[in-house]
Amino acid sequence: MYRSSYGPTIDGLQKPEVIAPGIWVAAPILPHTPTAGEAQLYATLDAATDGEISEIITNNIGVDRDIDEARDLPIPLLRQLITIKLREGNVINEHYKFVDGTSFASPIVASVIACMLEANPQLKPQQIKRILIETAERVTGVEVDRQGWGVVVPRRAVELALRMRG
Repeated sequence: MYRSSYGPTIDGLQKPEVIAPGIWVAAPILPHTPTAGEAQLYATLDAATDGEISEIITNNIGVDRDIDEARDLPIPLLRQLITIKLREGNVINEHYKFVDGTSFASPIVASVIACMLEANPQLKPQQIKRILIETAERVTGVEVDRQGWGVVVPRRAVELALRMRG
């Protein structure tokens, strides 16, 4: 990811070894949170007919101040605001939004490792690392310093883990 650190560590190792998707990752929204309430409202408003919009806003006062304050605007302007809210909030639908960061790339790698271990429970940590490196794919147009051996390729990693089963 563009904000992630990279380069040699204090002991001279080059980081990262591999990368995983960390930008625009679709992630579930935690239920019963303010973000969930906003996403639900935006998705409901987006799917509503013109005649339903005012009632939906009135029934959801307090979820989003901007929407509350705009409730008397003409419908075309309300629709523009709804579109802006969906985009600014990275809302996909009422259950998912796009997220960024190593906090989302790391679980992708962990899930690949879990699949590798399911395929071959005998793998040692060093073997897992080697498989991830050997099966990674370089991303064109990205400096080697920023991607190491490349992006993890789950299918290749699991297939290699299977072939190594004794």
